[in-house]
Amino acid sequence: MTRHHPPPHQQQQQQQQQPPLRLIVNAVNDNAQPRGPDRYLDELLRAMADLPDAPSVQLVVAPWQGHFNDTPLGPQGRLHRVTPPRGPIPRVLWQALVFPRIARRIGGDAVFLPNLLYTPRLHAPSLLTAHDLLQFRAPDKFGALKSRLLRWLIKRALHSANRIKSVSAFTASDITRYTATDPQKIRVIPEGGPAPAPRTTTKPDPFFLFVGKVERTKNVAQLIRAFNASDTLRALKYRLCIVGPDGNAADEVAQLLPADRVDRPGFIPEAELTRLYATTRGFVFPSTAEGFGLVLLEAMARGAPVIAANATSLPEVAGHAALLVPPDDQTALQQAMEDLASDDALFTRLQQAGYRRLGDFSWQQAAQDTLGELHDLAGRAPPRQPAARPAPGPAPAPAPPAPARGGAGGAGPRGG
Repeated sequence: MTRHHPPPHQQQQQQQQQPPLRLIVNAVNDNAQPRGPDRYLDELLRAMADLPDAPSVQLVVAPWQGHFNDTPLGPQGRLHRVTPPRGPIPRVLWQALVFPRIARRIGGDAVFLPNLLYTPRLHAPSLLTAHDLLQFRAPDKFGALKSRLLRWLIKRALHSANRIKSVSAFTASDITRYTATDPQKIRVIPEGGPAPAPRTTTKPDPFFLFVGKVERTKNVAQLIRAFNASDTLRALKYRLCIVGPDGNAADEVAQLLPADRVDRPGFIPEAELTRLYATTRGFVFPSTAEGFGLVLLEAMARGAPVIAANATSLPEVAGHAALLVPPDDQTALQQAMEDLASDDALFTRLQQAGYRRLGDFSWQQAAQDTLGELHDLAGRAPPRQPAARPAPGPAPAPAPPAPARGGAGGAGPRGG
């Protein structure tokens, strides 16, 4: 799709004259507690609010979504509380039939849909976000009937949107693989990542960490088997911590427990998660179905070396900053954990590579690129570029050891 923008001097004149883009954002979902798409939207809007041409965000939320109360909304931005039904089928109908009327009443230059929402007949051009297409790739995660309905809705959502924002090249390829979507409609705009947070101690604790919902596609059972099979890890007195809520693999995992060296705390507070990330020897994520993989960047930010499956979007996110193992290869996964547990040089190399990798994922850049697409859809001049940031310095080194205190606690999941 070719863009036809005015010459640079005319663009500058238009940028100085045009009011902020009035942007309607549909954040409505069933999440009373923020999950991945909610955190994604909050981070994106916070970064947008800091841009030179910050939009005027009209954020549509449900009464139970209090986690957006403090999200900055730019000049003349406003939170619009609506009353959608909580049930999934009634809410699908609400999105298709009621939200377009609400958007028309609010009025705006463009509509941003932060997830795969089917909202046809909007009054303004729309940008739809695709995080993944697991309903096509891993339908057993949702059940036969639900996945069939979701695939039908997703195809229509992709068709009705004026443009599609994919968070990874992998998800973009899945869109064209499983649907008849025109590739010219798709823009790949990766998510941002957290800032590096140097560890307060140079000595990690002897345990590996997994964070995410306990689902078959996450390969949690395989991870436990690989860990338990290792005499090396047993001799080194390593533990494995599985953090996250139950999913469709919970029964299978329960049959592998109790294992004397595997902890299963479930969902625990964010502060505990941060502490686990900052003390683990390594973060292990053998998932075979991801649309992006933000959890890898969260681990890297806290100095945790990463072991991940060489599958779906994970190599795209990890780059050369992780040990990538073939998916569904228990022996390779076991070997990677043994290597990381016993090789201090490998630990340091992966930790420093992870810090550097974070520089490739910027929320500011994600916000700038997203706003550029929205301006283009609305027929406006491109937004002004933010002031150049200084080039990233060397990877942060660990701070001196902190005074002795209690051991690491549990953690709360960010993956879903």
